[in-house]
Amino acid sequence: MAKMRALVYADRLYNCADGKTAHGLVRFSKKFDIVCVVDSTLPVGDAAEFLDGQKKEIPLSNNLGDAFASTQPDTFIIGAVSEGGVLPEGYDTAVDWALSKGLNVISGLHEFLSDDPRFIKRAAEHHCTITDVRKIFRDHKRFYTGEITKVPSMRIALIGTDSAVGKRTLAVLLVKELQKRGRTADMIFTGQTGWLQGWPHGVVLDAMINDFVSGGIEGAILDSWNDLHPEFMIIEGQGSLVHPFFPGGFEILAAGQVQGFILVDAPKRPHLDGFPGYPMPDPKRVVRIAEMLTEKKLIGVGINHEKMNTSDITRAKKMYQKMFKVPVAEPLSEGVEILVDALEAMSHGKK
Repeated sequence: MAKMRALVYADRLYNCADGKTAHGLVRFSKKFDIVCVVDSTLPVGDAAEFLDGQKKEIPLSNNLGDAFASTQPDTFIIGAVSEGGVLPEGYDTAVDWALSKGLNVISGLHEFLSDDPRFIKRAAEHHCTITDVRKIFRDHKRFYTGEITKVPSMRIALIGTDSAVGKRTLAVLLVKELQKRGRTADMIFTGQTGWLQGWPHGVVLDAMINDFVSGGIEGAILDSWNDLHPEFMIIEGQGSLVHPFFPGGFEILAAGQVQGFILVDAPKRPHLDGFPGYPMPDPKRVVRIAEMLTEKKLIGVGINHEKMNTSDITRAKKMYQKMFKVPVAEPLSEGVEILVDALEAMSHGKK
């Protein structure tokens, strides 16, 4: 079946961490054919080259009308996030425009577009749909059963020192590298972008009632095992174990009953994303907490290279290797082979 052709709208935000949904879709998508990214503040170019330095022939446009005319999408995706999950300023005009063109609209925000009378009316007039990803999981009620103890897959969690620090991106790259090596692997998504990317197993944790979060994580793992019997399950992280605004890591470690975890940190990030008054946590503290919670060890470290040059990355790698005595990689420029080597070594030890 042909993929839906999606235009990703990330106006004013593609060049920062709040454009993370757009970033994730440009880097990887099973569900959609990403035909364009729109940000009126950026020069025309290649969206993937702008993001990671490598072309993917996904146009980056600064004009919504031109992008629509040249790429002929059938779907309009909100590619940005915001504090509180509300529609960013001015995006309502773009949503209204998209619906008027007959485009199906998809949003991962907390603000439900499908509840807005203005958008409901416009969608009905032009015979298109509005999908709020978080609404799909709002009433997801699956209670924890303990059946996870029967799942033999190696479960590895990604934990971060901050939100929007690269946990999902590293998870995707780990799965792809494992599959490249002939190993069966699945990513368990825990946020809306993972659903948008088309991963089949997961939940959107921050849309769910707290009592059912653990059961949702376990249920996604059980479903992955029943469907794929993967050797490895890489569980996408959320927020941070010590993040005062976006906690979200404890349930993943506890409910997922992981065999190990990988840390993701941004060494040059001066403060928590979006919160200037809150300095980044000490990564050693995050690792100590995770080790206490899981009684498992850190497997490796992934570096987010924002604001870093090659020399900075080299110094950071040496620092983390000395600090933790584990493999360290900057995934986007170096790949994740060294981290997957460590996962495979663990797997052999388990057997």
